[in-house]
Amino acid sequence: MLHSVVVYLLPAHTFFMTKAKYGKKVVKTLVSHRACGTCKWWRRNRPGLPVRKHRCVRNHTGSARLMESTTGVQGVQELSSEGTPVEYLEGDGDNTLIARLRSELNITMKKRFDKNHVVKNIGKSLYALAGMKGVRLSKSVIAHLQKCLKYAFAKHQGDKEGLEENLKALVPHQFGDHSVCEDRFCGFKRNPTKQYAHRSLPYKVALRDPDLRSHLEKLFQPVVANAWQYCDLGSSQQCEHANREVTLRAPKNLHYGNSESLDFRVHATSAFINEGRQYLSQVTK
Repeated sequence: MLHSVVVYLLPAHTFFMTKAKYGKKVVKTLVSHRACGTCKWWRRNRPGLPVRKHRCVRNHTGSARLMESTTGVQGVQELSSEGTPVEYLEGDGDNTLIARLRSELNITMKKRFDKNHVVKNIGKSLYALAGMKGVRLSKSVIAHLQKCLKYAFAKHQGDKEGLEENLKALVPHQFGDHSVCEDRFCGFKRNPTKQYAHRSLPYKVALRDPDLRSHLEKLFQPVVANAWQYCDLGSSQQCEHANREVTLRAPKNLHYGNSESLDFRVHATSAFINEGRQYLSQVTK
């Protein structure tokens, strides 16, 4: 059993990869096509005639968003039928795949959020707040809050209570209110007699805008409430690496999706990740 599989869902291809302790290997790759180049050419240039016999690559009908969850369900189903059941899925905050697995395959599967996506999504909310009229929130303060979130997530994996306490104190700490801070992450609490400097904030002093504090506390309320989801985060970094390798073989400015060329390029990426560059000489033999 693979206790944890990282899934990278894209409209064109999907990677199923194992975690580091299993070797960071690609265990399954699925490629989807919404059109076939041969079929399109024949219908455009030979209207009314039946399309010549060929290996049609079209295997999906519908939107690109539907394509992502469809390939995810197909991959999990094939892995289970091959004797490799999956216990965890790691990915972004989209729960469409989990919902379809429960409704279509009756599979109850646990999901781990990707820590980079979580911090990025909170950052988007902070930038949206900064764009509101009358809110004074600079980019440097947003970067500092994101850094504090990363520290909190890294230090409290598996500790829901500790993470919840840290997240509750995150906003008040930036405004010089250390009443809910803990000694282990607050320098003021460890040494209250010494003047505390916020080294990453502008001018190294605490924030003072009460309206900004009110907005930030409201924004972080759902984050604190969902601390139980963030105390067990995963990482899809190896899938990001796999996607980068695909773009080297199938650049996004060139269209390969209407032929088997995309399949070959994606599978070549999987072979490179699993076997290294020697896969070329092995194929030649």
